[in-house]
Amino acid sequence: MNKFTREISVEILVGLFMFTVLIALSIFTIVLSHEKLWSESHSYEFVFTEVSGLREGDAVYLRGMNVGRVKQTTLEDNRVHVYVTLDLPVTLRHGYQIDVVDASMLGGKILKIYEGPDDAPVLGENITIIGRKPVDMIQQLGEAVEGLQEMINAVASGQGTLGKLLHDDTMYENMTAISEDLQVVIDKVARGEGTVGKLLNDDSVYDDAAVVMANLRSVTDRIAAGEGTVGKLLMEDSTVYENVDATMVAVRGITESINAGEGTLGKLVRDAKLYDEATLLVEDVRAAIDDLREASPITSFGSVMFGAF
Repeated sequence: MNKFTREISVEILVGLFMFTVLIALSIFTIVLSHEKLWSESHSYEFVFTEVSGLREGDAVYLRGMNVGRVKQTTLEDNRVHVYVTLDLPVTLRHGYQIDVVDASMLGGKILKIYEGPDDAPVLGENITIIGRKPVDMIQQLGEAVEGLQEMINAVASGQGTLGKLLHDDTMYENMTAISEDLQVVIDKVARGEGTVGKLLNDDSVYDDAAVVMANLRSVTDRIAAGEGTVGKLLMEDSTVYENVDATMVAVRGITESINAGEGTLGKLVRDAKLYDEATLLVEDVRAAIDDLREASPITSFGSVMFGAF
């Protein structure tokens, strides 16, 4: 009897252990799959020409946050239909983007959703949501490596500017000649030859510059002290300043009188009749000069003819 009871107890313990293990496995499965059993989910369907290795269970990101999972991928009519479940509803607008991007440098894919500009109109119902063709980073890296290899080969064969710099001795010879010429110029400057050499080595240039600066400072000091015409013009209480101010007032009065049509000059400027009469007078004078010019040969001929008698 005790042996039978002991066997039943062992079987019960084994059953409880197995039940506990099954419950733990179920919990771990739910946690690892990121499934939320008691929360509301939203299903969407996206259509791609290809998905570049996107698989069921891959994460779906919106504004940098994980908001769901890829539920299923199917191939229909040469297109890949991707079904996702999201934890929150998504409002897609014109200008949206659905992209399959790399999860990390180590591999893996994620689905990235961009809802579109905030001021764009919302998409209507029953519209097929088209995803963009994924960018194959491996392919792009291979193309970049091929381009780099072509460039290296071109340089190695002496093509292009860099290739010529590495293989053409003419450039080296030109640089050597330039360096030698530059050294000659530096030597001449060091010996005090030429204008630059004299500026660097001749103290008289410095002395002249010092004298000029001293004279300039003397002039500015005199101006600041109110000496001379310029100094008096700059002094507010100077008579010259007052005279200039009075002259400007008088000139302003004359210009205002001319603009008002006062005086002879004002009438000439403002009265159109005087302008017309002056124009006629100039035309008459020009006509008289032309008549005299035409009559000049006859007068000369008459003077020669009658001068003999």
